[in-house]
Amino acid sequence: MTHPLWGFATGLCVLLSGCTREAPPGPTSRSASPVSASAAVERDEQLERCSVLSQKIRRAAALPGAAKFEAKRSEILGRARGEPMLFLREPEPTPAAELPEVALRVQRATAKRGPFARVVSLRRALAGDRPALRALLLPQGYVYSADPIEALALVTRLALTDLFDEDTIYLQRGEVIHALQRVRGRDARYEHADGSRAELLFGDRVATSRDALDAPLHRDARALQDRLGFDRMEVEHASKDGILARLRFGAAWTKVTLASDGAALSLSCFREPQERRLRIEKHLASEAPRRAALTRLRHAVDAYVREALPFDRPRGEETADRDGQLRPAWRFAYLAGRQGFQFDEQWYPVYDSEGRPHPPQVCVDFVLDSFERANDTWYSPRGEPPQRSAGRLDFNAFGIENRRAVLALGEFARERTELFEHERLAPEERIKFRERERFFGFLTEHADRFRAGDIVAIQGLKNDGKIHQHAILIERTDPLSGFPYGLADQMKRPRRRTWEGIMAEAPLRSLLYRIRPKDSVLVPTGASPVVAGAAGTASASIR
Repeated sequence: MTHPLWGFATGLCVLLSGCTREAPPGPTSRSASPVSASAAVERDEQLERCSVLSQKIRRAAALPGAAKFEAKRSEILGRARGEPMLFLREPEPTPAAELPEVALRVQRATAKRGPFARVVSLRRALAGDRPALRALLLPQGYVYSADPIEALALVTRLALTDLFDEDTIYLQRGEVIHALQRVRGRDARYEHADGSRAELLFGDRVATSRDALDAPLHRDARALQDRLGFDRMEVEHASKDGILARLRFGAAWTKVTLASDGAALSLSCFREPQERRLRIEKHLASEAPRRAALTRLRHAVDAYVREALPFDRPRGEETADRDGQLRPAWRFAYLAGRQGFQFDEQWYPVYDSEGRPHPPQVCVDFVLDSFERANDTWYSPRGEPPQRSAGRLDFNAFGIENRRAVLALGEFARERTELFEHERLAPEERIKFRERERFFGFLTEHADRFRAGDIVAIQGLKNDGKIHQHAILIERTDPLSGFPYGLADQMKRPRRRTWEGIMAEAPLRSLLYRIRPKDSVLVPTGASPVVAGAAGTASASIR
């Protein structure tokens, strides 16, 4: 069967080397085909054309970028959930001459307050004047600030309904523009076309008309990374005619020329000789299964976020002492064909309102369940025989004794070197989150030690005076700095969060370990039979 990424690889092959292919290479043929003299000449001509285009871009005046943002890039991404934009210009505040008098008055009254308090105060003072609030808080329509604390306030203290009252508004996130519809009533909100609630994230650009989103100041490096498969990007020169950049594929840096259509970036050409282009092609072919696996993993997280699976803690329980006790009871009721179960005189559903299985999860459940569900291992919905169908990956088949505890998972990964790469952080590297600048600085300096698909554990004292552990899935890293900014975890419900969102409640915690699934986990082959309810040891400790 043709690999789902083969169409992409074939298209990129043309850009890399001018080649064409009718089918993927056979399993035993990995070497490049012989290159004819005429093909070599054409490839040389391709490089010459790329050089001419690149010189044109380099001669054009360089755009200034956003130096203030870049100086705090990792700290902002580590605090405020959003997209890792490349800004060609810094969004500018509304000029004072264009501000209404009420906005100027409120601006002067809040000028000496801290960045977080200022956002909160402006929101409160201008609650009845949304255009004035937008003029003060959204520079050129962007949810943007070069101050990490203010950026955090913008995405945690503002909602779209604070800023707009129109029936339809337009939100640009990355390269995509979304039309949002207002829902009125007690739960006022804006919704996407599919009915999901719209959020406000860092880097978003919002307006009352689509035309107002023309000529964006940002470029979507993350979407380009998804299309091309590079690991890191460095900008050499950006002008109105295009961008000269270096992309890292594996360990090799490669010079490219990029074009833009609004916020969308595309590859114009590689500024590299034939031999290097062919090496990139080979690297991309070898990485295609992993990239496809990460896409499936993100889709699994999408499903858990939509389904809002509950955290495995009995209702009314204030401590973590009884975490993990609900799932065995849920599984027993599920396999017995029941619609719900009782625990401590409280009733819990087996399925959600749409008939989807609704198993409680602890943090490690969420992580391992995500890898399994990405490979077709999950519970059948209501109306089908209750069973856990095991697909290409089932951790139970590896003999894991306790799949619900952070420390146990780390020990299992350390022992099973054929499944995981395990790294426990050195004592001097375990920087407490309360030292945020050092914490984010460490992650940036050591960005190559963290990749999408990694599992990290944090450990430290919480308010109850006890040491706790928590497992987190890294979904994405910043294409420009490598900083691991896209995190997903289970606490209360599955969520996509930042380091700030996860660790601020207990800032004495620090990184404990990092484990990286190998291909046997991330890109498994084969399938297991249906397993009627096998889901780990029911009595396993989750500590």
